[in-house]
Amino acid sequence: MYPVDPELAARIKLLVLDVDGVLTNASLVLGPSGEELKTFSARDGIGIKVAQYAGVEVAFLSARSSVIVSKRAEMLGVHEVHQGEREKLRVVKSMAARIGIGLDEIAYVGDDIVDLAPVAAVGMGVAVADACADLKEVASHTTTVPGGNGAVRETVESILTARGEWKSAVEGYLART
Repeated sequence: MYPVDPELAARIKLLVLDVDGVLTNASLVLGPSGEELKTFSARDGIGIKVAQYAGVEVAFLSARSSVIVSKRAEMLGVHEVHQGEREKLRVVKSMAARIGIGLDEIAYVGDDIVDLAPVAAVGMGVAVADACADLKEVASHTTTVPGGNGAVRETVESILTARGEWKSAVEGYLART
């Protein structure tokens, strides 16, 4: 887990997640008929649910489009899902305006060059451990684990720990399941 400034953590109201390379390990698996398969971390899923319980809204933002991403979002109760979006900063700004928050109240987790602009613009720009070097340069934080292997969970835990809310959020989440 990486340290997050408590004042920064207290401001985070929206966690925006890239999909391929963040929620997945960046592998694209194609079936014999061309159908796409993705592997998601169950730990990331629990991290997302704990974040939601703690009042942090979660959004998925992908440059690619996939029915699988919509299905995963539905499973986790993530209502903000934007796919096929290459101008990610524009989408992040639009979400912020609609929700009524500033960019400084957003954490964005990415892994590649399509995430450069939003990672640099938000209050907490996070690169997963196996992100490209260009992204790590502009990110304010880097996870200790790679994308698709608990990087989202680590980010959520880091934010909520800095707020002093991790244990109570976990207890609350467990009481609801």
